[in-house]
Amino acid sequence: MSSENWTQSRLSKTNRADPTHAGYRPSDRRSRKQPLTERDGVSLREEVRDFHTFENRPVSWSGAIDRYRDYLRDRDGVKSVFEDDGGTTSRGSDPHRFDPDYSAKQYAKLKDLERGISEDYGKRLHTAMLTLTASSTPQGEPLPPVDHLDGLLASWDAVRRALDRSLDSQRYERLAILEPHPGEGENNGYLHVHVAVFVDGVVQRSDFAPVIEAHVRNCELAEAEAHDVTADETISVRHAGADRADPDDDEQLDELAIYLAEYLGTYGDDDPLDAPEHVQASNALLWATGRQRWRPSNGAQEYMTYDPPETQGDWSLVGIEKDGEFIPAGAESGGVDRFTTGPAEQARVPPPTG
Repeated sequence: MSSENWTQSRLSKTNRADPTHAGYRPSDRRSRKQPLTERDGVSLREEVRDFHTFENRPVSWSGAIDRYRDYLRDRDGVKSVFEDDGGTTSRGSDPHRFDPDYSAKQYAKLKDLERGISEDYGKRLHTAMLTLTASSTPQGEPLPPVDHLDGLLASWDAVRRALDRSLDSQRYERLAILEPHPGEGENNGYLHVHVAVFVDGVVQRSDFAPVIEAHVRNCELAEAEAHDVTADETISVRHAGADRADPDDDEQLDELAIYLAEYLGTYGDDDPLDAPEHVQASNALLWATGRQRWRPSNGAQEYMTYDPPETQGDWSLVGIEKDGEFIPAGAESGGVDRFTTGPAEQARVPPPTG
């Protein structure tokens, strides 16, 4: 087990002012005032329950961002405690998925995917990047971010089937990636989907047009004019294998992984509390819903699987250490408590007093 090197003090994070990137203030943006969702039956983290209105309603997007930041601060200085079958304990890192150490592990998985695909497909490797979007203001007012995300992903099964049909005669793998929209407009922080497709053989832009059309048909929030199948912003195709003249050239092998890492936001070692506001907003959304940032195909997942070296004895997680105090594994140190939203019309009913 490797121990984690904590280079920043808890005090400095706790006292840090919330970032104001580019003069941003939460009151400036209507989208941040929206509740996470206006629907009932949605499962969310317990931390984003709004106890000031009605117990089964969520806080606003702005409130979720604040609670996400509190979560990051609370996780600073936490180490996992493991014990082997001989009673020997070890303290190691168990970084949350927004931690730079976790990002480094994700980047390593991308490198494994790239190497495996490059070795198997060789000079035949073609890649495509497809972009799927959804309007965040279909009626002129910004949607609650969870409702927007669920609407965006409503087309996924149809997209996957269309991709299978379009590439029926070719071997391929895919990796779907959620990326936040940058900028200063109302849609800042809302998510869209990039689908990286790795094909063993020649493909053209027209091969992927039915996939984009499947998204537009099956996502009520998708706008046809935003999905021009002749535009590189919608479909980008390249012959990736043509650049692999020397398979041992690490600089050449880096290209595809870095390209994907830029979309994933996993390339770099910045503190997540120092990320741009739109990134923190989207991370808060993923954190509140439990959504994963990427979704690989089964074959892509196999390329990305890392088998750690064998160790003597079996290690198991027995608890965590926080501020020098050992907390046994249980409700406080493992699992995520969740709640399910109730009817939205009850959201403004205050709790009983007295």
